Amino acid sequence: MSEAQTFRLVHMAARSGAAHAVKTAPDGYVCVVRPPNRSLDQNAKAHAMFQDIAKAKPVWNGINMDAEDWKALLIVSHAVATKDGSPYRMVPDLEGSGFVQLRESSARMTKDRASSLIEYCQAWAVGQGIKLREEQ
Repeated sequence: MSEAQTFRLVHMAARSGAAHAVKTAPDGYVCVVRPPNRSLDQNAKAHAMFQDIAKAKPVWNGINMDAEDWKALLIVSHAVATKDGSPYRMVPDLEGSGFVQLRESSARMTKDRASSLIEYCQAWAVGQGIKLREEQ
């Protein structure tokens, strides 16, 4: 066994395959069981919301904001509001001209965490009077 194997535990055959892989793995191998990452539908919905928000509020606090800027701001704000996820940090950039924000990765969010982010964004948008697309 030289390559990583992934088993989505959705039926007994997958569970049996995972158990067999654990039983036959060489010493020193690592087994990780974790919740599934966010879905492609969740990703598409979140990105549609970031775009809608950027169109409705292209300037925030005097700063021009695009969808990627809103994504970063909303992910950090969600982490602060929920006191969950990876805390964000500010570090000096390598050239000494400013700071870089290190934040939670949306690609590594679990389905539950991504749902929470989507709910947070929807609630924030409603509070700002921003109309989001019905079908995201």
